[in-house]
Amino acid sequence: MKQVQITVPYEKTEAVFDFVVDTLGINNVTKLNTDNAHILQFRVSDAQTNEAIEKLKSRGVGVEFGYIDILDLSASLPRETEEVSDKKIQRDATLAVEEIYENVKKQSSLSFDFIAFSILAAAMAGFGLIQNNTTVIVASMLLSPLMGPMLGVALGYVVRDRALFVKGTRNELISLGLSFAVGIVMALALPLLYPGPPGDFVQGVETNFRAIPIIITEITRRAGFSPIDIGVAIFSGAAVAVSVTKGDMSSLVGVAISAALMPPAVNAALMMMLGAIYVNGYLISIGFGSLLLLGINIILIDLAAIVMFRIKKLTPLADRSATWTAVTQFTKTRSESLYHTPRPEPVEVTFTPAPTTEGGAVAEEVESVEPEVEKPKKKKKKGPDDKES
Repeated sequence: MKQVQITVPYEKTEAVFDFVVDTLGINNVTKLNTDNAHILQFRVSDAQTNEAIEKLKSRGVGVEFGYIDILDLSASLPRETEEVSDKKIQRDATLAVEEIYENVKKQSSLSFDFIAFSILAAAMAGFGLIQNNTTVIVASMLLSPLMGPMLGVALGYVVRDRALFVKGTRNELISLGLSFAVGIVMALALPLLYPGPPGDFVQGVETNFRAIPIIITEITRRAGFSPIDIGVAIFSGAAVAVSVTKGDMSSLVGVAISAALMPPAVNAALMMMLGAIYVNGYLISIGFGSLLLLGINIILIDLAAIVMFRIKKLTPLADRSATWTAVTQFTKTRSESLYHTPRPEPVEVTFTPAPTTEGGAVAEEVESVEPEVEKPKKKKKKGPDDKES
């Protein structure tokens, strides 16, 4: 369940409100009044979110005027009873294209954690290849962060976002470069750990280039690509595209993607460097085969993800038009404070100590009486009986 919040100017409110109720068929619309805009809020199911947002954008909301905010709701009371119909299979993306974009953009970003996971995953893949240990290789698949940049490349192409496409490509190359560097370092350190011939860790390979039966190991298994490897790459790319449009980034999909990329990348650098150290052409051929497998997997995964994004009806992002109207600009009110009415001026209060007597006791409080002003006496008129003194 999603909550959609639309902020529109006053003159657009009636048209947008009627469109939401009549065209989208949403009845639980709440209208809030602010100082300079109206806010419309309504709840919509996950399956209807993408369609509702796209129709709102087609009417100019969020493109020509106003804002659209999409909020996740963990729960909503009371619960709405929805009739589930199996007659029509919904193939549209569960999330809006803007939500998918933000999730993929976050995963394809370059950070310290991204670099650290790339180095650690490559080191674990190298140890697993040398020891022929499948468990360690699987652990490196879990740590590999290559899924994020590859999704950025595919989604950036579908939604026509050049910045995301370039960002995903750059970070993918950085991760692969770190994997190659780790493979080279391990190849330089390997002769010190295994002073013997390379056949000690690559079974069935000798230094005299003699063709002999080769025992398949985790290293030789990645000496090239087969139809099975191609199928794994295609299905992995399609699966990760479905997961990201649903909002469920399953760890199993990440393992499938990493399995096709991280081990071949480390194996390519490891074998080519060891071939140069031991002057062994067969080791170099294994390295080139792993590099070819890596390149084909990258191309097929991106193509499969692009096709699945198209099937899920992801459309290009709508950029804000040059005539976009902001409705939440700051408007200075009459009051200079946060209150609607001016606060009263503060009255200065001074403390006056109580009067004390000579012994220190507090004198009784005496009410102050204003002195009476003596009124002038009226002169009496002299009568006949009055005599002058």
